[in-house]
Amino acid sequence: MRLSRRIAATTGIVALTLGGLAAAPTAQAAPADCVAYLAVAGYTSMITGTACGYGANGPAGAAACASLLTGAEGVPVTIAGRACAYAGR
Repeated sequence: MRLSRRIAATTGIVALTLGGLAAAPTAQAAPADCVAYLAVAGYTSMITGTACGYGANGPAGAAACASLLTGAEGVPVTIAGRACAYAGR
């Protein structure tokens, strides 16, 4: 392989790698935001942490989060929905 092709290939790989790193999302503590919101509303237990963990797993997780909060903890639907939305961010 010629040197010019090697340089071009290497440059392309480096550009793709750096582009992928720039596009990668940053880590977020979304379940922690959910737990904090519930704590401010007066709901603190191990169940809220578990429910918020479920909420970070997409729409199905948000449904499980809301169901667990409203059923086991007695959190009003509006507060549970908002908390689970915070977990999904």
